[in-house]
Amino acid sequence: MPSPVAAAEAGPAALIAGLKRDLPARTPYTEVRFAQMFDRPTIARGELEYLGPGRLGKRVDAPYHETTSIADGQVKVQRGERKPREIALGQIPELEGFLRGFSALLGGDAATLERDFSVTARNDAARWRLELAPKDARLARRVASIVVDGAGKAARCFTINDADGDSSVMLVEALAAAELPKPLTAHNLDLVCRGALAK
Repeated sequence: MPSPVAAAEAGPAALIAGLKRDLPARTPYTEVRFAQMFDRPTIARGELEYLGPGRLGKRVDAPYHETTSIADGQVKVQRGERKPREIALGQIPELEGFLRGFSALLGGDAATLERDFSVTARNDAARWRLELAPKDARLARRVASIVVDGAGKAARCFTINDADGDSSVMLVEALAAAELPKPLTAHNLDLVCRGALAK
């Protein structure tokens, strides 16, 4: 079996193929969002679920309760006991493009991913990093890039860099329960994702 370094040196396709999971695929996560309008980052924890192409679920357990599901071209969001909100995915073209990319990534489908994103790969010892830049202009107006950090065949972090300068970092798999760095800055969190800073 090729080593993680060899896989990384083989290029993006090898890394993406290694991310494919049996369905249903679930992972806990911790999400840290850095927004310019807030003095400090916000933190949410919950579980992600991937059920196949075009089918994603995200549950927030703390600091509030919310579920988001995407399936059959519909987005459904329910917060607490409120009435669910539904919207057709086609009405949000940037989300539709993001969903295609995210589904391709979790499905190990490099061909589909590279159709919608410019993909580059880098590796550092046993760690690797994928950087995705949207090709679709509508998505690019919202999302500047998506960065995936991992080790071996497991992702560690998904970072979404918004076009307006905000960003969110989702720590998954083994990092989902890790202690967050202090001070909690985007730089320090990036070091954790790359395995360059002890938790």
